[in-house]
Amino acid sequence: MSFNTQEDPGNLWFEQATFLSSHLASVGYGIHVSVYFTVTYFLLKRKLPHKLFWLLFNGFLFAFGTINLACGIFYNQNAWVTKREYPGGPFAYLSEQQALSTQTLGNSAAILASFFADGLMLQRVVILYDWNWWIIIPPGLFYIACVILSILTTVQLALPTQTSWTPLSLPVWIVLMILPMWLTALIAGKILYHRHQLVKVMGVEAASIYTGVAAIVIESALPFTLISIILLGLFGDNDLAQNLFVLLLVQIECIAPEMIVLRVILGRAWTRQTLKPDGGLNKDFRDADGSNSTPMAFAEPPMISLDDSTTRMQGSNSQSEVSMDHPEEKDKNVGRVTIDAV
Repeated sequence: MSFNTQEDPGNLWFEQATFLSSHLASVGYGIHVSVYFTVTYFLLKRKLPHKLFWLLFNGFLFAFGTINLACGIFYNQNAWVTKREYPGGPFAYLSEQQALSTQTLGNSAAILASFFADGLMLQRVVILYDWNWWIIIPPGLFYIACVILSILTTVQLALPTQTSWTPLSLPVWIVLMILPMWLTALIAGKILYHRHQLVKVMGVEAASIYTGVAAIVIESALPFTLISIILLGLFGDNDLAQNLFVLLLVQIECIAPEMIVLRVILGRAWTRQTLKPDGGLNKDFRDADGSNSTPMAFAEPPMISLDDSTTRMQGSNSQSEVSMDHPEEKDKNVGRVTIDAV
């Protein structure tokens, strides 16, 4: 005897995708928790300007991710457990109860997370392109459109008569997905453009702090962009698999800017001073002990500090005599000088 449901395959796949979405999002939330506490730890440990702002920014993102996931889990719980006798079953409940206050709260949290994430990426573009208005204005206008359309959609979904997604959601999705792709392309392109120059000046290893794979992936929020591309493709094709990634996308959307904040805290993020040859790199960032942290500064060779110039000259002459008269002693003295210098 089979106990399999006799539900329509399309409706069944919709329910399964919605159910699995909360589990995928929970995995993302576990990563989110780790990133949040890591960023908070370094924020509290290090001395840097605008610490309160970054604490609030990081805290709000974590709160938005938590609220969105909690509301999604609660919504699924109602569909399959608490409201299991809803007319039409879970499919009807999931399709018709978009106006619930918990859903409105979850949608609002997702929209706010989007504002924060896109706003930070736009700020990074401003920094990288040094206030080049021809580059900044177009995505800036797109950002404003994103804010307006998102608010309208949230309000419309919260109406008591609302039972499903409306056509207004399509332009919202397009704006929400295209904007991070656009900003990612601008950031990654700028980093790659300067990679060649930095490698020449600093070497591959030192330049990798600013132009390596980690820098490109984190600074440009590449994971969020990749998920956005997948989701936009599924949404455009009207594929129900889109439900798998909706909740997960919010967690990635919160993690990406938090990772950028972490690079800012550690002094590894790009600033307006990064490419300037005046030696003013990352002067605003200090280590926990209060010392200046300048990750891009070149290491100087070890020097021996002597009391006066006469002694320094005598020491130099002595070294020359040892090298000329006793070659076998040269290595010993050089080794001793190196150890003392370190």
